[in-house]
Amino acid sequence: MLELVSRATMAQARSQVQESLQSVSVMDPTSEITRFEERIRRQEAQVRGREEVAASSLEEQFAALEDDADELEVETRLAELKSGS
Repeated sequence: MLELVSRATMAQARSQVQESLQSVSVMDPTSEITRFEERIRRQEAQVRGREEVAASSLEEQFAALEDDADELEVETRLAELKSGS
């Protein structure tokens, strides 16, 4: 009798394991794993986008500083030429 109860319990456990495995199919777009992976991909894409925006903004700021420095140098030389003439 104890052996039958044990076999019944094992059969039920196997059945639950199989049901769980079937519900978590990697190819199934509704599975938890697929949704989790998609969420991670979105987060990675957002981080890459922020990095690109920050890099381009930083590059633009340096370019603007260089332009300001060039303009200041031109104005300084022009003032020197005017004062020397």
